[in-house]
Amino acid sequence: MKLPRNVTIGGIKFKVVIAALDDGDFGRMCFDERKIVISDECADFKTQLETLRHEMLHAALHVSGVSFSQRYDEENIVRAIEHLFFPAFHKVTFSLK
Repeated sequence: MKLPRNVTIGGIKFKVVIAALDDGDFGRMCFDERKIVISDECADFKTQLETLRHEMLHAALHVSGVSFSQRYDEENIVRAIEHLFFPAFHKVTFSLK
């Protein structure tokens, strides 16, 4: 199985690429570039998918505006996860079947 080429979170499309990351991280979300990078060091599909899920959550928090808060309000985070992240990730997992 392969990861999708794009994911949409809160109406914003992010390109998904597998590439070398020089900092040892498994993934990175680049909001300004609308891109999620998965490290080519992630050897198996399960690790790639878990990393994509993690980076999608970063994107959802950014899209929701929570990442710009002076402090994180738990309810805002929960709503971002509930209404932005889970629908986007479910589309990814269902498209892989």
